[in-house]
Order: sequence, then structure tokens, then C-alpha cells
Amino acid sequence: TNPTHGAPTRAQCAAQLPIKSWASLGDSYSNIVGDGLQDYEALMATDPCLQGHAPQYLSIPDAVISQVSSQQVPKLSKNTNFVTISAGANDIGLVQVLDACVYNWIGSASLSCAQTLKDAATSMSGAAFAGSWNTLLAQTRSILAPNAGKAYVIGNAAFFDETTSQCNQVSLAAYSGSLQQKYLTTALRKNLNEMIHRFNWWQHYLVTKYNRAQVPSGNTLQYPVQFIDPDDRFNGRRLCRIGSDGTGSREPSTWFSDSEALKTPMTRSPYEKMRPPTTCDPRRGWSEYVQCRMAKAIQKTSTLSLTRSGAGTSPNNWERVFHPKTAGEDLIRDEIVSQLAQGPTLSGFNLRILPLGASITAGFASTDGYGFRKVLYDTLRKTNTVSYVGTQGSAPLVHEGHSGWVISDVSNVATTALRSRPNVVLVHVGTNDVLTNNAVDQAPERIGKLIDKVLSIAPDAVVLIAQILPTTKTGQFDNFVTFNARVASIINQKQVQNKKVLKVWMPVTTDDLVDGVHPSNAGYNKMAQGWIKGLQRAADKGWIGRPV
Repeated sequence: TNPTHGAPTRAQCAAQLPIKSWASLGDSYSNIVGDGLQDYEALMATDPCLQGHAPQYLSIPDAVISQVSSQQVPKLSKNTNFVTISAGANDIGLVQVLDACVYNWIGSASLSCAQTLKDAATSMSGAAFAGSWNTLLAQTRSILAPNAGKAYVIGNAAFFDETTSQCNQVSLAAYSGSLQQKYLTTALRKNLNEMIHRFNWWQHYLVTKYNRAQVPSGNTLQYPVQFIDPDDRFNGRRLCRIGSDGTGSREPSTWFSDSEALKTPMTRSPYEKMRPPTTCDPRRGWSEYVQCRMAKAIQKTSTLSLTRSGAGTSPNNWERVFHPKTAGEDLIRDEIVSQLAQGPTLSGFNLRILPLGASITAGFASTDGYGFRKVLYDTLRKTNTVSYVGTQGSAPLVHEGHSGWVISDVSNVATTALRSRPNVVLVHVGTNDVLTNNAVDQAPERIGKLIDKVLSIAPDAVVLIAQILPTTKTGQFDNFVTFNARVASIINQKQVQNKKVLKVWMPVTTDDLVDGVHPSNAGYNKMAQGWIKGLQRAADKGWIGRPV
């Protein structure tokens, strides 16, 4: 029989989902589309799984998380079955980042790009951001249908292909002239993508912490809030992608908006005629912020030449560039529906698995010494044929986990196990590189080389790369976040090269650690559930073949 996996068909979904009502909450990511057509919340209403159900569209452009809580949640219908939430970008200052790093609306006296990126990272890690999310999730859940209602927090997609060169001399700045240009260099694109990956990491982490408090058993299938990450579905579809002309935004296969339209010459009005307020406050919204900044610039420097506009003089078009087109919104819709209609358990596969990494892969600090491996093995064996390969441990739970080893050590020793030709490789490595500051800036690139080595020896394998677990070691938490964000970019690059590599989110927080690094038994069990979710995603992509 053929293996089964993933969500049922939409026809099956329509018959199975016990949904009477649903709603969307959040900011412009759920109700402003790059090409001005349909956003994912509107597309959801046309999906066979959801047709005939009563939607509430409550998202408001420019909303911060506290406004979603205070202005949108109270309008939710009692006992709503599920909600989608897109929020947080305005809290971290995305508009200021794009002003400083891309558009330069104020002219030569622009904000510092490096500083706004640093400020965004600080906001994400701050108590206010965490508190706002916790309040929003708690308030939303109190209105959802008891026991059955769920919330889905939607992550963002990184904007750029960061490996290409054709955008290095492309600028989307508001004015012409060398002093005003902000070129989309490889370095800038990497930094902006890293910001988005960091943003997604923090959203996932805060959702996981909330869920842990709600479900003490640790059964992730019972978690009331799910994080949906659409990012890797945009690979090969980003701005500045391989084979595109400039940013490529006018091409149908690019899923971010028409930045080329910003090259249309525009009139200086209404910016030069507008009397700007004393302070350009982004909390008043994108449109007013943009007009205020540009009015100030033009009044200060009369020689500034405006050369770009969205359509006419609408500031909203500046915003659209960094929102998905309808094609991108459609895949976000698909991701949401696939989560709603969870299909049959991963079944019928012949899995030859290589667990590869350091002490967490070995199971250090777990009571039985097996870590995640036994729970994963026992769960998968119920519906699949499963074997492990590796030179460490005892059969059947062998592995290739080496305590204290860094990425290069693991890569050097992996050859023997890889010759057993696993069709699945589970990688959790990098913790020791970060903790020991082992050329940590190059550590993500070493992950890339490890991926290449694995696939050169076992080309039929799918490689699942875990986001390494967080830590409580002094001064190291943010370093772990940075590493994970950069590895996410490496994984995207490999996917663009048609390599079967996936990022795997681990539903583990620092509360699941026993020594600040290694998980408790419950933490290892959650890792097993994370791996299973990664395997299901790989199966949905058709990537898991029979072992050679």
C-alpha cells in the first residue's frame, strides 16, 4: 500500500471539520495584499473546508498587539471555533526598519539601519513583547469554543533571496541622488531576512511557553495555540531571486509586491504641501508616518527629487512591497487549512533514521539515556517500519550523538553512519559552537557544509535541521536565537538548490531544561513530537523515499 501522510483532501476536510465560525485578528499582514487583490483571510472564505461558515474579519492595518487585544478580541463571537492571528511586526518597529534600511523617507538624515535592527531585536526579547502576546492569547482563548477552539499564530516570510548579486545596485529609496540611496546589497538582505527569522523564532517560543502553561502534560497535540510558519514555501519566490530581473517583483513567480512600480515618477504633492506634525509617530499608522517623514524631508531640502511612488501618491504602496501577493497569500491559506484538517498519522513508511548531533542527540541527562530516541522510535513503529543507524549506543536505538562536540567534529565523524544510507537524518547540533564561542559567526555556514556532506553521501535522504534548544546559560540566550535565525537562512538557500532539507521547530522552552542546556524527560518527549511534525511535513512534500 502507498504511505499516507499529511492533511486530507479539501473535499474530505469539508466533511470532517466541526467548524461553525472563525475569525482573523491582527495587522496588515492579514488584510493588505502586495498586489491589491486577495489576502489569506479572504481566500480562506472560498476554501471548500470553510465555505458556508461565518467568518469575522477583524484585522486592522497598523495594529500593535495591545490594540488587537483591546479593539479586536472583544468583537469576537463567543465560542468561535478558531482564529488566525498575524501581529507583532508593528510592535518591533518594522516601519522604522524599512525607513532606515530601504526607503529613507527622511532623506540624508535617515535613521541608522543597524540601530533600528538592533532595536527590533531588543523589542522582540523584551518583557513588554512577551506580556502583550501572553495577554492576547489568554483573552482570545477565553472566547473560543471550550476545549475545541484553537488559535493559529501566523509567522512571516523572509523578503529576499540573499545569495544573488543582481540587487546589489538596486535601490527602493524615496529620492534620487547618491546620499539618499539605500542599495539592496547582499549584506542588507541577509540582515533583513535575519530580522524576520528572529521574529518568527520569538513568536514560536512565546506561543510554546503559553501552551506549556495551559497543558502541563506536555502533549503538544492538545496545545490550544499553534504556530504556522509559511517561510520556506516562499523559496524561489522571493525578491531578488535567482534568474529575476532586478528585484523580480513584477514577475508572476515572485510572491512579494511590485516594487518596480515605485520607479514611476511622482509629483511632490502632497508631501511638500503637508505641514507635518512635530513628531512622526509610527503608532499613527504607516500612511501618516510616511507622509510626515517625507514632508519634513522636502521642506528641509527643496532640491530633493522624488522618483518613486506606489500608485499615484498613496503611501500605502510603500507598505505593499513587503506584503505577499495573492499567490503567497494563497499558500498561507493552504498552510492554515492543513493545520485545521490534520490528516492520518504518518503511516506506511520504511524509515532508516540517523540521529546526528552532540549530547542532546545522545540523550544526556535523560533518565534512561535515550533522550528523544526511544519515544520517537516507539511512536513511529506503530504505523511504520523503523530502524536507526549510527556507531553509538545499543541496538535498536543507535545514534551518532557525541557529547561536547561542535559542528565540525560531528561532520568529520558522520561518514561511517551515512554509508548505511539513511533516508532520514535528524540533526540537532550547534549548541556547543555557541556556548564555546567556536567561530560562532561562521557556525551557520558550517551547518550548510554539513548538509552538503550528508547529501553527498546519502543523496536520497531528507535532512531535518532542528532549531537548537534555548539555554539559560548567562549571556547566551540571544546568541542561540541569532544562530537559529541564521541557520534558517542557510536552510532556505539549500532548498532553493533543490536539496531536501527542512527546518524543524522544537516545542521546548527553558522551563523544559534540567541544567540550562539539556532537556528533562518531558523536554525530550516534546523533541520527539517536534521530529514527528517535521517528518510529516517532509512526507507532505513527497520527500521520503524507500531506503537504498
